[in-house]
Amino acid sequence: MALRRGRKGDLGLEVVSLIELALPEPDRQKLLIERHREAVTAIGDALRTSLDNPSRLQGWMTQYAFEAVVVALGAVRLIKTEDSGLFYFDEAGGELQPPDFRIVLPDSTHLLVEVKNVAPNKNPLETKVRAKDMAAAQAYAQSTGGRLLYAHFWSGVGMWTLVDPSVFSLVGSHQRLSLLDAIKVSEMHLLGDGMLATEPPLTFSVIMDRDKERVVERLGNGEETRSFTIGGVEMMSAGQVITDPDERNLAWFLLLHGDWPQNEESQFDEQGRLVRVDFVSEPELPDEEAARHIEEQGIAFFGYLSKLYTQRFLDAITTDEGEILALREEPEPALLAKLVPDDYWERDHVLKIWRFRMYPQGASPAGALESSET
Repeated sequence: MALRRGRKGDLGLEVVSLIELALPEPDRQKLLIERHREAVTAIGDALRTSLDNPSRLQGWMTQYAFEAVVVALGAVRLIKTEDSGLFYFDEAGGELQPPDFRIVLPDSTHLLVEVKNVAPNKNPLETKVRAKDMAAAQAYAQSTGGRLLYAHFWSGVGMWTLVDPSVFSLVGSHQRLSLLDAIKVSEMHLLGDGMLATEPPLTFSVIMDRDKERVVERLGNGEETRSFTIGGVEMMSAGQVITDPDERNLAWFLLLHGDWPQNEESQFDEQGRLVRVDFVSEPELPDEEAARHIEEQGIAFFGYLSKLYTQRFLDAITTDEGEILALREEPEPALLAKLVPDDYWERDHVLKIWRFRMYPQGASPAGALESSET
């Protein structure tokens, strides 16, 4: 299965559709071509309002992040924005509200997905949807032959869940959902998501060319400033050097976008010359029991593929301080599938990977957990 972008879009064409919103009524005294400045002003004012609204921008970023994750996982036949453009409906059947995306699975199942961001500055462990909005989205799904699902990005923990409306609980005028309940019934496996684990630690090393080390300045008291020349780099998994290019790419992706803490360790020779600098990544161990558990199993989790790719996405569109540079980055189709292809386990590897697919109870004949390993 190979995903590619269906249409690139053209600003000159796309902006024309905004005229209907900027100039909703005809001006009997002017031709449309004479209302250029009026249209630009209306569009500009609306754009400024949106750019000045951090919550709105965060919502759009979350939508684009979800789209990018689905494309990068590469397990669906199609994903398309559903809630754009005009539509007309028979109001006798009640309100209709298009969800954000339509997704077609390999078995031709149609999913209609509403994407929500759960901000960490409010209640990071619970989200809510207006009951009337959910009812309208369900009515739209029924009218168009799709199954409604809610995708939540829990910003505080960087995790995606995908749940059926039936798991929400009605409280007053809102449907509520807790993070714990969402995790238990999440159906992200439908999109190709899974968890990765490997043997810790993962190490990236910068190796110095000792023959080119030079003293630049002597500062007194035995201190001096030296210049170094990098002679090479090295990547290791559990102390073994990774030489395979595909394994190195995967290891680099995990190091860049995983959340294992990193320690810097310098090594020197007998003459005090710097030999190498190791950047060692290992999972955070909250207690002795967790450390013993990892030691017994020999593996530690990096987390969900969707979480890793979302971090990559956010790194590309925000500054280190979290300021927004752009709303989206063009995703690379099936990137995650290419990093860990299905035949990865048919060969011997230094970088041993375990991939776990998580299912709601009763959804998988093999139980609630499936795994592949090398």
